[in-house]
Amino acid sequence: MPRILGTLIALAICVVLGADASACRLPHVKLHDASATSATQANYWIGPAVSGAFFDSTRDGEGVVVEFLQSGRVVATWFTYPALGEDGDQAWFSAQNGIVSGDTVRFADVFRPRGGVFGPGFDPAQVVLERWGTMEMRFTDCNNVVMTYTGSGAYGSGTRTMQRLTSIDEVECSGARELTATGARALAGMRAKSGAWIVPSRDGEGWFIQELPNGSAAIFWFTFTPDGKQAYVNGVAARNGSRLEMTQSIITRGTNFGDAFDANEVERIPWGRLEFDFANCNAAAVNFASTLPGYGSAARQAARITSLGGTMCFDGTPVAKTNGQWRLESAIPPPAQSEHAATVLDSRIYMIGGFGDPRGFKRFDPVTNTWAELPDSPAGRDHLATFALDGKVFATGGAAQGTGDQTTSGFRYDPATQQWQAEPTLPAIFGSHAATLNGHAFIGNDNGALFEFDPVSRMTRNLDRPESTTPRDHSQVVAFLGEIWMIGGRFPETNSISIYDPASGRWRNGPFLARVRGGFAAAVVGDQIVVGGGEVLGTQPFSIEPTVEVYTAGGLDWRFGPNLPIPVHGVAGAGIGDRFYVLSGARMPGTAALSTGQMHSIVLQP
Repeated sequence: MPRILGTLIALAICVVLGADASACRLPHVKLHDASATSATQANYWIGPAVSGAFFDSTRDGEGVVVEFLQSGRVVATWFTYPALGEDGDQAWFSAQNGIVSGDTVRFADVFRPRGGVFGPGFDPAQVVLERWGTMEMRFTDCNNVVMTYTGSGAYGSGTRTMQRLTSIDEVECSGARELTATGARALAGMRAKSGAWIVPSRDGEGWFIQELPNGSAAIFWFTFTPDGKQAYVNGVAARNGSRLEMTQSIITRGTNFGDAFDANEVERIPWGRLEFDFANCNAAAVNFASTLPGYGSAARQAARITSLGGTMCFDGTPVAKTNGQWRLESAIPPPAQSEHAATVLDSRIYMIGGFGDPRGFKRFDPVTNTWAELPDSPAGRDHLATFALDGKVFATGGAAQGTGDQTTSGFRYDPATQQWQAEPTLPAIFGSHAATLNGHAFIGNDNGALFEFDPVSRMTRNLDRPESTTPRDHSQVVAFLGEIWMIGGRFPETNSISIYDPASGRWRNGPFLARVRGGFAAAVVGDQIVVGGGEVLGTQPFSIEPTVEVYTAGGLDWRFGPNLPIPVHGVAGAGIGDRFYVLSGARMPGTAALSTGQMHSIVLQP
């Protein structure tokens, strides 16, 4: 049925049944076409695939290990050599908390760890982080970076143009990934151990593990010499089940930093054997035996301290949880809402807008089971999107309704100050929702487009859509397994899913829902996506879909869970801990009538 005709019929039914006409309205006035949104943006945006090691081929023997973390921040360690006149054979600098903006990551502080000694005499209290300088890395693409630095004393300042030396398994620039037959990530590709590892009692030295696509792993051990100088050992290990086995690592010497560097003078000296045996995703036994004097051999217990963006690690096989009992939570403060939006910040649910209360802004605390009414949003909206990022709540798009600033596309709320501010670079989307991943927001639109928002640069970009575009009015957007899932929607209603991989910037199809649906609730709860409710307007008579579906990480298909206690559409969903929440929604298909004003929740069990 054509959209306009279906809308008129639904509105007529609502009024005949005696509902308040204001509750019967469907969206009419969008802010503007989001596809026309313009914003200055970098040619390349940094994402998970930049993790790896980089080097200048004319300066073989030094390089930088880069980790793009799941938080969206970056850490990097530069392995190089001392400046002329300094004692020691090697030098390394640690750059922490890199802030990403478009194609650039900036490190305000780069440190040089000093004071440690190798072996049993190591004392973390003696390790001092000397501030060395600053560093900036601008990625021209996934495989090439220009690094500029300003160091202390004789190190001066300079620029390095570097190329990729290693790629990380499951986050390659090419997008190669282990997938199930239905298009989701397979468990075989979600056993990743890549990241930084330390012995907790020996903080100040540690390993970077990079699992490579060819079945091996690069290991960089940043430590100290037995007489207290900086040192690093590296090599390639074979991946053998739960073990990494490096039969021969190397240590280097022979040159100096900067203009004094000569690749021909670099000596590569065999150091010894190194092995990791992983007990689980976050713990490993480490054994080493060096052939060089003073290093000796030992067995230690290591723990993971960083996980790379785009990588996942599951111990065992996630179990589908499809059983449980619904619970009625504290009533949402009136008036009742539908076609609203909800997000989670600091384990509390923020609910905003919609028919019934277009400027309403409310917060639910699951610990006390209470609601608080917050300052009204700057503009009345329905069919909007909301997300939480960097300690703020953002709201954008939707259809203009009632009072407020209807010329600005988006806004952000700071819980600390309890104030709203304009966020005009957010896209003016309609009828889809948003999720956050890698420190960015991903915001859907009813035409199937997906927008990415960088809160540091305040830039927004329109991500390329799949070749076969599916309209996704009233769809849901969630972040799951390091990717963005655009689920369901209409016109017409669909059970299809499009998955966007931020590492490669590519799309693919995901596992189909068992039911077509639009205007439903969705949230990630642990290792599952849960969806419920929604409506079907593509066939007569119009209907509300009462079912709940659950997708479990590594699975092939969606499974049914307990039906909603009250079938609704125009409903918001949220996940906190192991609990899935369904917030309000309308009980009449095709209209905003008869909103429940209630919230139910469930803990799904096997």
